Amino acid sequence: MVARLAVFDIDDTLLSSNKTFLKSTLTSIKKLKQQQVNVAIATGRNLAMAQAVIKRLDLRDFVLCNGSAAFANHKQVHGHTLSRTNVRQLVQAADAQDINIIFESLDGLHAHSALTPTTQKVLATFKAPQVDLAPDYYEKHNIYQAMMFYPRAMDQKLPHADEFSFVRFHDYGVDIIPRVGSKAQGVAKLAASLNVAPENVVAFGDNQNDREMLKSAGIGIAMGNAAPEIQAQADMTTKDCDHDGIAHGLKTIGWI
Repeated sequence: MVARLAVFDIDDTLLSSNKTFLKSTLTSIKKLKQQQVNVAIATGRNLAMAQAVIKRLDLRDFVLCNGSAAFANHKQVHGHTLSRTNVRQLVQAADAQDINIIFESLDGLHAHSALTPTTQKVLATFKAPQVDLAPDYYEKHNIYQAMMFYPRAMDQKLPHADEFSFVRFHDYGVDIIPRVGSKAQGVAKLAASLNVAPENVVAFGDNQNDREMLKSAGIGIAMGNAAPEIQAQADMTTKDCDHDGIAHGLKTIGWI
């Protein structure tokens, strides 16, 4: 049997717009597993933030922090962290502009300063776990990615080190990840660990941080709720996350 891997973004892909699982999505995941297809998530969330989905779907494989970490059979097979020197420069700029910055380890969120109401609202949109106040966390711990909270108009006021990619996930939220990293890289590391050839990987996504993954997967499937420029990176577009998009996409390619 040829080894296959199905990879899914979480928000507005696996989860509907109201952050719940459609019955058709749960049934589709079950059918994939019955056919011995490897099932994984590829998300901007860290392990703590993704844990509820991992447990609900009983997953063994996952790509986290926008590709900066990958786990196969619950064991880490890839990790890429941000350099402390460049993080310090970013922190200094955030302080100068009164911008919240949150550091992400695999198991938690660590704020450099007290969270503003706007930041709290953004975090609430994806049900983020509790954030601890730890101003100097980045000085002593590995940082897989960071989040900063500011409007697009402030983009040019921050240093963009060559090492970093700034990926906007919300009108007031940006992920900072290694430039050499992306969900595509994390998925590639996972697939290699599972002995899955690139052409036997299908990936579903809807947002800016899914672009590389959709383009590089053997079959890239954009959700119907994805913006046109995201759909353009995929091999096909399925229905949206509220109307059986996962089930429709998998049936269309003959995987269920």
